[in-house]
Amino acid sequence: MTLLDLSHPIWPGMPKIPVLPDVEIDPVTSIAGGAPMNIKALRLALHVGTHIDAPVHIVESGRSIDELPTERFDRHAVVSTVDRKPGEEITVDDLLAGGPPPQAGDFLFVHTGWDVKFETADYDDFPSLSPEAAEWAVAQGVSLVGSDTLTPDLPVHRRGTGFTFPVHRTLLSQDVLIGENLRNLGPLAGRRVRVRAFPLAVRGGDAGPARIVAEY
Repeated sequence: MTLLDLSHPIWPGMPKIPVLPDVEIDPVTSIAGGAPMNIKALRLALHVGTHIDAPVHIVESGRSIDELPTERFDRHAVVSTVDRKPGEEITVDDLLAGGPPPQAGDFLFVHTGWDVKFETADYDDFPSLSPEAAEWAVAQGVSLVGSDTLTPDLPVHRRGTGFTFPVHRTLLSQDVLIGENLRNLGPLAGRRVRVRAFPLAVRGGDAGPARIVAEY
């Protein structure tokens, strides 16, 4: 068995949606400064880097990340590869052509290849999941939809006035979790694999930073 890390490391200045604060990692004590050990403090918005959105992110009465049972994060995932350009929508046909159909309870990971752009300005403009594809995922009984992009919804600069986050709202309102900023999905393309995607159990958290690992 080989384990494949699907999560980005966390570091100050890493890519994020503009509304979120920068990641900060500051020394508290240091061996070089005469302390007996090194200790650092982390300031991290819950939606920076690889993370899992909880229903309460967009549904006021939804469950927070710490209220979700641990078995929700240990599942099989189908990995569907799609070839779409920035601003284009990923359709149900794209998902079915790119990988095996998900079974009820599976994760659905959408591999666009955008993770290779993570440290460039091009990462901010990406293909998004169509609302119809989100509705289809709900109908299939998918447990989580994850992608190697900032969000499954439209890129920030492509959103019109009054944007309602249709993909987030469709999925999270039906208790389908969302994984964002995945990476390294290429080796898993077109396969169904075991995945462990445990987020930090932040009390009342609308999301949780996650270390997501696949077996292959």
